[in-house]
Amino acid sequence: MRVLIFFLIILISINLSASFNIPMNRTDFNIAENFSNKVTFIKSNEPITKSIKTQYEIKPGEKLNIYNMNGCIKLIGWDEDHIKIVAIKIVYQNCNNLNDLHMTLDTLNGLNIETVNCLKDDRARIDYIINIPKDTLIGEIYSKKNILYKDLPDKILNNIRVLSNR
Repeated sequence: MRVLIFFLIILISINLSASFNIPMNRTDFNIAENFSNKVTFIKSNEPITKSIKTQYEIKPGEKLNIYNMNGCIKLIGWDEDHIKIVAIKIVYQNCNNLNDLHMTLDTLNGLNIETVNCLKDDRARIDYIINIPKDTLIGEIYSKKNILYKDLPDKILNNIRVLSNR
């Protein structure tokens, strides 16, 4: 019985060493180097980002509404006839969390851009850089972070309804 147990231990050791590519005669190995290609450890204070780009053909008279709880919004006027959106997803805990942070586009009454955060991390956010035609009607903008404007006519800036900027 002892011989059988000893034989099983040897087989298990050989199997484990083969799966981690550890030489049998090496006793001073560092376990972290064997996992370096398999596991990535990320400090929780370093952001993980992913950029998404899309565009939308907007018709004259359609309104743009933006609902973004945690992220910044930068609106830039331009002379094109479509809206270009660059959404930068930012999470801090795990790169898999990028899949739980979404930008939704609803075109029912104009263009509605909304951030959906299914994470429990309050630091997770989407920052938007949105190029819009200079004659676009802007409806409601909701954000607790900065809302910046560049190259937009005063008639558009005066009609923007900021719901919250705290």
